[in-house]
Amino acid sequence: MNIEFPENELNGFNDQSKTKLAEYIKEFGSDLITEANRLESDRNNSSQIPEITSSMVNDANTLIRRGLLKPKKEMLHYFLRIGSPILSMATSMMYDPNKLVDKTYMFFFIIALTATILTVTFSTIKD
Repeated sequence: MNIEFPENELNGFNDQSKTKLAEYIKEFGSDLITEANRLESDRNNSSQIPEITSSMVNDANTLIRRGLLKPKKEMLHYFLRIGSPILSMATSMMYDPNKLVDKTYMFFFIIALTATILTVTFSTIKD
């Protein structure tokens, strides 16, 4: 599908802004197609050939424009969500008052505790 705009609508756009505009239009179109396919698969309970109607595209547009979709989460978010309980458990297992007398053990314990605090904090903030 090729979509073009009249030149008079693009008055004032330089080449870089036209490139960015085309990039964002493609991104929005891709999101719209993905959401329309998701809506179709929710409504189509049979194993028939998928058929996306104009109302599904309209609903997808409404969901995207009004921000009703969950934002895409980056991989860092998932690592933080998994890492915070693992680090919490590892740090709690490291706690031993007798071993904390050793300076090297104390150093590694403080590093683990700091990493735990940071991952839990950032994981909570990202939610």
